[in-house]
Amino acid sequence: MRPALLPTAIAAAAAIAIAPAAAAGFQNLTDLDVAVAAHMGAEIGEPGGARAPVDRRLKLKACPEAPAVSGPVLGAAIVRCEPVGWSIRVPLKLDAATRSSAASPAVRVKEEDAVSRGQAVRLTVEGAGFAISRTMIADKNGKIGDMISVRADRMAKPILARVVDIGEVSVPGS
Repeated sequence: MRPALLPTAIAAAAAIAIAPAAAAGFQNLTDLDVAVAAHMGAEIGEPGGARAPVDRRLKLKACPEAPAVSGPVLGAAIVRCEPVGWSIRVPLKLDAATRSSAASPAVRVKEEDAVSRGQAVRLTVEGAGFAISRTMIADKNGKIGDMISVRADRMAKPILARVVDIGEVSVPGS
């Protein structure tokens, strides 16, 4: 689909999908795919677009307004529903030029601590067609590339994560 036709596709998909999504109480995931494609200007599987459709196993509470799409951030588009409070990351199919430009902020802070002990950080876990994230607390300082432990709270068991950007960590092997 050409980018000029994307607004029409969004309106059509929204008109068709609003009633079933609202009836089930869950967000229509096809709407999220269309919104990501419109924001990125590329369809699923195309360079610059989503790697795969949003994972159909997700059961997100229906958003009362259009979810906001931002990014790319760390190779993913971020889809948020502020009124309900959910946020998902949609992995993108990025070419070499896009990857290098997205990595440049990380290169600038490589020498400084990207995460400080006690700081709230976003832990991200990615899989085939989905990405989830949660706010955690860093147990120690870390530069980009360092492995640090993070916890949901003081009493929770620590999780080992790699620092990937300022205030961002991810689980290795995901």
